[in-house]
Amino acid sequence: MHFTTTLPTTPKPLRFVWLLSADPYQRLCLRYWLLTSRLYAVILALQAYSASVGLMNPVHLLWISAFAFCGVSAFFIAIRTGWSKRLLDPAMTIQQMGFGFAVLAIDYVVTPPHRSMVLMITPLALMFGAFTLTPRQCRLLGIFAVVSLGAAMALSIWLGLDTSEAKGELIVFLAAVFVFTMVADMAGRLSFMRSQLRIQKRALAEALERNNLLARQDELTGLPNRRHAMEMMVYEERRAKREAVPPSVCILDIDHFKHINDSFGHPAGDQVLRLLATHAQRSLRGPDVLARWGGEEFVLVMPQTSIIDAVMVVERLRVALAREEVWAERPDLKVTFSAGVAALTGTESMEEAVARADVALYRAKQSGRNRTMMAE
Repeated sequence: MHFTTTLPTTPKPLRFVWLLSADPYQRLCLRYWLLTSRLYAVILALQAYSASVGLMNPVHLLWISAFAFCGVSAFFIAIRTGWSKRLLDPAMTIQQMGFGFAVLAIDYVVTPPHRSMVLMITPLALMFGAFTLTPRQCRLLGIFAVVSLGAAMALSIWLGLDTSEAKGELIVFLAAVFVFTMVADMAGRLSFMRSQLRIQKRALAEALERNNLLARQDELTGLPNRRHAMEMMVYEERRAKREAVPPSVCILDIDHFKHINDSFGHPAGDQVLRLLATHAQRSLRGPDVLARWGGEEFVLVMPQTSIIDAVMVVERLRVALAREEVWAERPDLKVTFSAGVAALTGTESMEEAVARADVALYRAKQSGRNRTMMAE
């Protein structure tokens, strides 16, 4: 018999908690905020350069910078303080993207040399929606981007800030409509694929969880199975090396179980196993773990329990299962069990303790059954 287990790994400490929070989802939202903030930083840096070479009015730079800074700061405060959690989208993706399109539209109006930059950045901003928004929201944002660009073009012409011909602007606008709506549609399709992948990932995780449960649970009794008991024994063996009180282990076996199967059939035997498992769990202490060892054998692992206390636990369990109400539905199936108990010593492994408990169980059987024996 060989025991193996996997020790849990220590999680890495979070960095920049003061800025990004310790809450996982809030931290993710603020990471998206940092990503969009970089885009604003690039735009403002280009505007500052334009103002330095005379392509932009410094007053316009001041107002756009103040407007962008106030908006970005407001989003950060709303997310970092947790206020945005009351919204359907705590990341405020739609609001942030709408604000970004407004900044780009203003830049389009007041800085004609930046218009090509606005036309390039807008599709990039639309792609951000694929990470958090629904397909419908992505397409609506594409429409909003088109409308904001159209309004910026119309305002430029009305204010006389546009030196190009209106026909040329119309061609640019139509091209932008085509590109923006296509990018928004692509973002929507990516969003749909993302949601489908999330559903598949959740289904896979649930399936893996079920498989993991089945791998550690006995299907008939609902108790932990032999594998789970072995893993717990490894853990208790390692803990015993650090603490004063070692664990105890008990192997118990139903008396005359073959007679039950031969006289009443295997379904009756299965019912006996289920009844024993159900009522035994009600009589155990919180940390104790009862697992099905195989056939009509069970193993009881009792953490930090001396041999004397372990025998008392098993005897209490044996008395509890002898009550008439346990077998009220099938009094003809009433059974007893024999048990062998061993406490882990400082010089042995859990394998050896289980082997000693098994020898004690054999002695209990030889002594007349329906009793508990301490291992030597």
